[in-house]
Amino acid sequence: MSKMKLIIIVISITCAIIALIYLLSPRSSYNTISLTESKWNSIMETRTLNTNLVLEEINFNDYKLMIDGNTLYYSLIKDSKYSFNPKVSYVTSKENVKLAILKDEITIEKVNNDHQFKIIIYDENEYNVYTLKCTNLPILNVNYSEEIGQKSIPMEIYLFDNMAYIPNKITISEGRIKSSDNKIIFSLHILTPGKNRRESPKSILNMKPSKEYVLTPINVEVEEEARMARQVELFLNNEYKGRYEIGYSEINIQETE
Repeated sequence: MSKMKLIIIVISITCAIIALIYLLSPRSSYNTISLTESKWNSIMETRTLNTNLVLEEINFNDYKLMIDGNTLYYSLIKDSKYSFNPKVSYVTSKENVKLAILKDEITIEKVNNDHQFKIIIYDENEYNVYTLKCTNLPILNVNYSEEIGQKSIPMEIYLFDNMAYIPNKITISEGRIKSSDNKIIFSLHILTPGKNRRESPKSILNMKPSKEYVLTPINVEVEEEARMARQVELFLNNEYKGRYEIGYSEINIQETE
């Protein structure tokens, strides 16, 4: 057998194993795993609450949800027919754990009204409950290990852009972050990957490329001439901080009175 044929066989077997793992992983549509209230209550009444039984990862339509404690955050892709009945896959801290949703269809009205949905994971003896929050906004998570101050520190961003026409919805980039004196404004310095890293203009959320972006709470006004900004759901080290506007570093801001 030639070396090339052996390589092809190894690659084929590897792909088959990956496909099998994917097919065998827990994966169902949102509506098919919805439970009536009586069934939901029966699960809790016949099992013990265990907060150590946790969701390590959960994906809707193959995009991961942010997890902050027992709250899940789902950014709906705009104009997608699958957003309201997404395919669900998940990983838990134990094997043979099922996931179900208290029957409650996702609708535009509920999303706009910040309606909270309920998700339960359970096995034969234990259960844990999560709250699901849906949003029409992109999700931005900034991870860093040092304390934020006026001196910039290393960070990494995970950005999920939920616009329908964006083919690559996930941006992961390293950079630096700093805050203003009043701890309100965060500056994100986007760095190019590789050995010779340097600040480089980068386009995110369909805005013009910029070396630096600023995050401001939505209760802060920006000047009309610099209104190129997008709202996001902001997370710092996977902890939800609220809705912010992200724009260019040259935007002048003033606090809303």
